[in-house]
Amino acid sequence: MPDPESMEERAKRAVRDVHRAATRYQDEDLHQAAVEISRMAGELGHDPGSIQDWRRCPVCGAEPGALCIQVPRHDMVDGVHPERIRQ
Repeated sequence: MPDPESMEERAKRAVRDVHRAATRYQDEDLHQAAVEISRMAGELGHDPGSIQDWRRCPVCGAEPGALCIQVPRHDMVDGVHPERIRQ
């Protein structure tokens, strides 16, 4: 019987697992590897999923997995500081 979970969903889950491990061990190299995998997936036409949730925000200090908070003179896009996505 075929696996009901699509390959794309399995790939997103794997990238989230890498980000979780990077957060747990505070390993920036693991975060960067997951970001690079996500970017390559996007360039190949796949939805890489959200990465900003797994990054600490350099603007407001939101921890991985937490939402950004508003900070004077810093715009947010869809509830996230753009700097968090570009890290």
